Amino acid sequence: MTPIEIALILLFAAAGATVQGSVGIGFGLVAAPGLVAIDPAFAPGPVLLIGQVVGLRHLLAEWRDIDRDALRLGLLGVPIGVGLGIALLQAVDQRTMALLVGGATVIGTLILLTGVRIARTSRTDISAGALAAFGATAAGLPGPPLVAMYSEMKPACMRATCSGVVGAIAVVAFVSLTVSGNFGNEEAGLLALLLPGVLAGLGAARFVRPHIDRPEFRQLVLVLALLGGAALVVRTLL
Repeated sequence: MTPIEIALILLFAAAGATVQGSVGIGFGLVAAPGLVAIDPAFAPGPVLLIGQVVGLRHLLAEWRDIDRDALRLGLLGVPIGVGLGIALLQAVDQRTMALLVGGATVIGTLILLTGVRIARTSRTDISAGALAAFGATAAGLPGPPLVAMYSEMKPACMRATCSGVVGAIAVVAFVSLTVSGNFGNEEAGLLALLLPGVLAGLGAARFVRPHIDRPEFRQLVLVLALLGGAALVVRTLL
């Protein structure tokens, strides 16, 4: 990689960690399109696993705010989503992976920009866990189904609950990706490369969290993610 590419990787990682450290999800939405444009091997494993550095902060600092019913039901859907995600990974090449990440980013951000809200039931909570696990395993993007489902939660509750579900997904997905040959030395190296940027973004998120309830903040984040996903799709197709 060139020095410019490394600088961009750190910048994307810091931006993604700042958003996830503030909202509770968003590393993949913000960082994945740019990272995958540099190297498709960033998704799904490195993007998904490095996000757990931020998730661990939420679990340690805000564990009292977790919605335990939502967490329990979401976890029931995880094995289904991971299995489907691994099956998809086995069937696609790197170009298709880039299209998948870009397309999933566009669809996910459009869902959130429209303000979709889903009435929570046991079935929908389980479905959200399954969809998040599928998105995480296939493209490193677990967030949109969880945000759509947990949109009525207070910020601390959403951060902690999403982090609990995604943390469990990451453990199951890591084992599955490794066994299926989709996570090895190359991906481990990319994961380590992301760490400095993520730590910087996590520090910056401390100053951003007080402002996340402002509508313009969330809209700006989603628009930036949408543009990044669309740019990745266009770049891959050209």
